[in-house]
This record gives sequence, C-alpha cells and structure tokens, in this order.
Amino acid sequence: MRNEFVVGVDLGSSFVRATLGKQSPEGSLEILSVAKVPTSGHVSNGNIVNINKTAQAISDALRSVTSGITGKVQDISYVSNITGSHIKLHPFSIQQVRENPRNPVTEKEIYDLTQRAKKSIYDNNHCVLHTLTLGFKVDQSKETLDPVGIVGTMLYGDYLFVTADEEKLDTLKQTIKTSDLSSISEGMTFFSQLATGQAVLSDEEKNAGVVLVDMGSGTTEISVYHNNRLRHSKVLPWGGDLITEDISTGLNISLEHAESLKTKFGSASSKEIDVKEIVLIPGIAGRKPTPISAKNLAIIIEERIRELAAAVWVEIAKVADPESLKAGIVLVGGGAQLPDVAETIQKITGIECRIGEPNERGTSLPLEDEFNNPEYASSIGLVKIFYQQIDIPEEIIEEEKPSQDVSNNPLPQDPKKPKEPKVNFKKFLDRVVEVVMGNDDDVSKEW
Repeated sequence: MRNEFVVGVDLGSSFVRATLGKQSPEGSLEILSVAKVPTSGHVSNGNIVNINKTAQAISDALRSVTSGITGKVQDISYVSNITGSHIKLHPFSIQQVRENPRNPVTEKEIYDLTQRAKKSIYDNNHCVLHTLTLGFKVDQSKETLDPVGIVGTMLYGDYLFVTADEEKLDTLKQTIKTSDLSSISEGMTFFSQLATGQAVLSDEEKNAGVVLVDMGSGTTEISVYHNNRLRHSKVLPWGGDLITEDISTGLNISLEHAESLKTKFGSASSKEIDVKEIVLIPGIAGRKPTPISAKNLAIIIEERIRELAAAVWVEIAKVADPESLKAGIVLVGGGAQLPDVAETIQKITGIECRIGEPNERGTSLPLEDEFNNPEYASSIGLVKIFYQQIDIPEEIIEEEKPSQDVSNNPLPQDPKKPKEPKVNFKKFLDRVVEVVMGNDDDVSKEW
C-alpha cells in the first residue's frame, strides 16, 4: 500500500525547503504545508560542506512540515533533490542494423538498444541519475517515442543522460542517513530542474519552447525545453549570495545588513528609483544609523542580474535560436522574488520573461501566498513527480528499477545480455518520459 503523505525536500545553499503533500482520491495533488530552515554555511553552491548541521536542518524542516498530521513518520515517503555544477547532461545517440528489416520493431529491440546506450555511458561515468529518452527513428521515419511496429533496416535512438559527481551523491546519501529522513520507509532523489519543471511549466510551454531559470542563493539552474523535450540544462555557480557580497563590498556594510537590504529594499532596476531615496541601517553597538542610497543599492543588484541574463542567453544560444522559444523565460527560486527581475532579464535577452508559480494550490487559504511563492517550486515539484512516478504499475517499476536510480539500483551485470522483459517496457518508457519531459504530440524535425 502506498504511503498517504509525501515530503519534498529541496536542499538549497540558504535554506532547506520542505513541502508536505498528498494525493486526493481523484488523483489531484493537495499541498498541505510548507516549511524552511536555514542552511547558510552548511551548504555552498549546492554542495554539502557540513553533514551534521545540514542533517539537523533537514530534520527540523521535516518536523515542522509534518507537525500538523497524525501518525508515525515511517508512514511518510520523501523525495529529495540534488543540484550543483557537478550535474552534467550528456546527449547520446546510438544505432543498430536490424536483423530482419521486414519484421516490425519489437519492444525487445528497444530494450536492447537502451541497455547498450546505458552501458556506453556507465563505462565512463558510473554515477548516472536519470536516463531520458529523446526519441527513436527507423530509417528516415519521423522521430517518435513509440517505434514498435515500424519496419525498416536501421533503428536509431537518442537519449539524454543526467550524471552527478559520485562523491557529491555519496555525501547527500550520508546526510540523509544522518537526518530524520533515515527513519522514513520510502524515498528517492531527482535532479532539481526535472522537479521544478513539473511544478511551474505546462505541456503547452514545453512544446512551444521555454527556458526555466531557478535562481538560488548559491547556484542558478538553466534548462531549455522544446517540442516537449528537455534539450539542455546547466547549473551555474552563480546565486543571490554573490549579489549580497557585492552589496556588502560596494556599500561597505556587513553581509547581514547587505542581505537584509537586498530582500527588503532591493530592486533589479535602478531607473525609477529617486537618487534622493535613502534607507537607514542600524549602527554598530548603538551608534547612529548609516544612510544608504536606494539607487546605489539597485545599481549593484541590476549589474549582477544583467550578468546573469547574459549567461542565460549564452546557454540558450548553445542549443536553440532564442526567437524559437515562444513561451519565453520562466523564473523561479528565491532570486525570482526581487522586484523588476523579470523586466531586466527580458530587456537584456530580448525574450519574454515571467515569474513562475507552482501549478498546484494549497488546501489552507491563510497559507496560499506561501504555496504560490516561486521559492517553493522545487519542493512542490518533487512531491508532484513522486506521485507521477508511483502511478506506474508496481510490476513495471520492479522490472525497471536497475536503471532508474544509481544510488539504489545498479545496472544489470551484463547489459549486453539483459533478461527478457517480463512486462511491457514500452509502457514504462512512455510513462517515465511523459512524467519528466511531456508527451509525444507534435514532435518537430526542425530542432
């Protein structure tokens, strides 16, 4: 029997954010509560530097977010994220000559081709988080996720592998074991951007072309979707902490005051701010308050946001014509709360930009603003993607476990000779790809 409640744990460089959710009898996702606990100094640029204190922050967030429900913590499932500049995406193409071109492609052929692709990646990187199928082709036929039944000589497969640094993943696993999450009966780990995309992007946006930018305190994650496929993703060691450091240096104030100024009075555009506008910060040890120019504050922030916008444009240009992304740029994360940030990024990139809010809504009206806050997009997306994964029939999950999660499920010992699938592999493949990348409608050849 599935656990009723799921906690999504978004481990960031400033906070660990947790979201508690459950699935209604009708299948919709209900968000029950959210919580966040500081991790500053314990996590840097997405990497855990203090296991014990990070584990304590996770435990505190778990207790806070589950305080309103009855039952044992063992009856709750969790899904955590992993991020950092060590996360890499590897496009991979493979082909094989079919033994009998007159016979239709079978599910076994797709399985064998996928196992060959996995082995090629695992030979060079044993820490594979996800295998995403971009599509198959038979001879010159249109790309599809379902080539079963097509006849032809050559079978082609295109994949996207998400890998992580093995040491970083081991540190995350050790932190989870140290925290209260170790007492929970069921859990899994996803690359942050896959979960965040589930929370704030529609299938229509993914099909039209969209860029998802998650602005964290230690890192910024950029992902490009087109034709319902994740085409590119990059984790930059750039975050809101850099802005705070710039403010501290430029205005000659402490980091604490710089962070407070940024969050309370900061803006990503200095144009409309009066040069005479002043903000006072407390003096040291009872001394007189220090006056700070609000315009100078905005100038410092704006310069960093312009720098980020340029980096986003570079990542887009690597894989697409920016004008082809009809759904523009969607911003999430704590940095997305800066006033005028979307307008400044749109001005620099020339691409329409909006602030992303989670598609799911909370069940508690007094907390509606928190549920809709872009900083909770990842943790809400983690809950959502967990339930979408467990919608796959039990027997299909059992068959495919060896290839889904490197932390718990190693590849078969001999990928060249996999066991005969006991279940419908195509159904599993279609389901996983639809969960993280969208369906197969209107796939264009032009990308």
